Amino acid sequence: MTVELHSVSLDKRLNDVTCHCLKGQSIHLLGENGAGKSSLLEVIAGLTEADNGHCRIEGTPVNALTLPELARFRAFHAQFSSASFALSVKEYLQFYSSSPVPPLPAILEFTMEVSHLLTRRITTLSGGEKQRVDLCRALLQVWPAIETGDALILLDEPLQGLDIKHQYALMALTRELTSKGNTVILTSHDIGLSANNADQIWLLKHGALVANGEPLNVVNEINLNATFGCHFAVKKLENFLQIQVCDPIVMP
Repeated sequence: MTVELHSVSLDKRLNDVTCHCLKGQSIHLLGENGAGKSSLLEVIAGLTEADNGHCRIEGTPVNALTLPELARFRAFHAQFSSASFALSVKEYLQFYSSSPVPPLPAILEFTMEVSHLLTRRITTLSGGEKQRVDLCRALLQVWPAIETGDALILLDEPLQGLDIKHQYALMALTRELTSKGNTVILTSHDIGLSANNADQIWLLKHGALVANGEPLNVVNEINLNATFGCHFAVKKLENFLQIQVCDPIVMP
């Protein structure tokens, strides 16, 4: 799914955002709290309509697509979710899946490891367990499109609550999904993990783009300082970026 944003503005949350991504890319949105990352993701998802400008998916304005049409190929994982009923994990996932659960697709089980949770009540899970189940839920909704490489996968703070093993497992999963032609756009606060796993980085501050493009071109001291308001040291070791905060904000 190609995604094109042109002069997108929204209330006081987004300001004249213009950028695009190609089919089969992994895009990471980085910025401070309140920078507009979630709002931009919601505009792309067709959940919030921009005040000005437009978002197009495969050349079609997102607001011209109905929610049922979007639901066939567009997955959306919200930053916050709650379970109102004490469903089992199996029942919870089955509600969104187009095929019986279990079994789970092998790549999902290998990376997210939720099969042993299927009989548990969703209300009894830890934060990280619930996050892994919710990621599976979002992906199962569009799994037929994922299998053909035609899915647009939008993940808001998917690393939140995950232990380090599953953070890296999620990055491996996104690489596998994009290798099949699917497009992944996610928000993150882990600059190092994003810089070394994304195809593109979009840096946001006060609702505007500071910079966007390939990590090796975007993730540098000047751009990071401007985005986060503290000083960074960035070292390039071949194709690996090593990032360190060297002068954080210190309260008097």
